[in-house]
Amino acid sequence: MEPGSVENLSIVYRSGDFLVVNKHWDVRIDSKTWQETLTLQKQLRHRFPELADPDTCYGFRFCHQLDFSTSGALCVALNKAAAGSAYRCFKERRVTKAYLALGVRTQSQASRSWLSWNTGCTRATLSPKCC
Repeated sequence: MEPGSVENLSIVYRSGDFLVVNKHWDVRIDSKTWQETLTLQKQLRHRFPELADPDTCYGFRFCHQLDFSTSGALCVALNKAAAGSAYRCFKERRVTKAYLALGVRTQSQASRSWLSWNTGCTRATLSPKCC
């Protein structure tokens, strides 16, 4: 995936209540500081200015979080009722998140045995960890 920019926000799903976007790696979800040049909040304001809600702290109702370095699907509620419903689903654990870590070996790593590569600083997970 190419680095994130204000223009390249990928939409996974959209309904009247939710918007699911593909958050880029190394992009914060939101920020109140001027130091952040790119956030998901800014991408959403650029692409969907009509969806920004001035009654919220960041302009959007993010249903959950993804770490700064993590890319993947992130759900945004488009109204207060949908946000409440999503909150209850996460609180009651009716939502399952799955994470998949992908490891890439360089040519020099490929010449070493799997055991020596796997015991180094990088570990590859072959199946998703479900919470």
